[in-house]
Amino acid sequence: MFERRSDLVKFLAVADTGKILAAADRLAITQPALSRVIARLEDQFGGQLFERVPTGVRFTELGATAAELARRILEEIEIAESKIKDLVGGRSGRLRVTASPVWMQAVLPPAIAEFRGACPGIELKLRTANVSEGLRRLEEGESDIHCGGIDTLEPLPPWLKRETPLKVTWGVVAHRDHPLHEDQFALPALADCPWIDYDGNPPAGLRDGNGRPSLATVLDELYEVTGRRVATVISAGATGLFLLETGPYLSWLPLPFLEAIAAPALKPLPIEFGKHRYRTGIVWRRSAESMASFRVLQEVVRAAAARQTG
Repeated sequence: MFERRSDLVKFLAVADTGKILAAADRLAITQPALSRVIARLEDQFGGQLFERVPTGVRFTELGATAAELARRILEEIEIAESKIKDLVGGRSGRLRVTASPVWMQAVLPPAIAEFRGACPGIELKLRTANVSEGLRRLEEGESDIHCGGIDTLEPLPPWLKRETPLKVTWGVVAHRDHPLHEDQFALPALADCPWIDYDGNPPAGLRDGNGRPSLATVLDELYEVTGRRVATVISAGATGLFLLETGPYLSWLPLPFLEAIAAPALKPLPIEFGKHRYRTGIVWRRSAESMASFRVLQEVVRAAAARQTG
């Protein structure tokens, strides 16, 4: 019942013309072929759809009800097909994006502006997340792409894919008015300042040797060099970037992105300590690749990140 779309179209052609021969001519098929379709539908519905009259055919009560329902079904199919075409073609739909705090501030604003111009009908849901949270959301199907991937040899689940083409140097950073920018200082002075950890630890298994170290690893290096432990580490997530301008805080951030951060105004300290170089990029769900809008988003994010890293 209502199994073949083509049968419903032929049935409604008879309903619209009131004549089997006229409907067959409109459909460019023979009258016997159309009569067989009507007979098949009557067998499926369990009753007569039309009755013959001198001018052609007219609905039975069953036929009138079936025609009303057939029109609704065909309209819903057309709406569904249109939505699918718009989604695949990049004219509608939704994309869910997570990004590390620095990527969210430095890379995504120009990328999103460019994306909106290319795909104005796409809804974007943005969320700041560290790498651990971003990968978790990807694996659980709560996100389509995470910006700020890790340089690692660890295998990902088969439904995820990564791209890490950008080489980025991380270093010790403070607000431009921090007193350590003005004076020559010894490394132990770094331990006297409170530090902000905005990113958290990388996922288990993605640490030293396989990916970038965490801030905790950098502070362990400081202890090895100076013999002093940092007294205060504030885990603040994305708000940590803004805390940097409210006090004598230090943090550890990707240096090429600093100039693009709108606020606060940050500068790297003039030291070699803490500098690590690693690759970064994006991680995404393979299932999203079929959407044209997702491919556009990938390209504009790649381009914006490449501009920041030179």
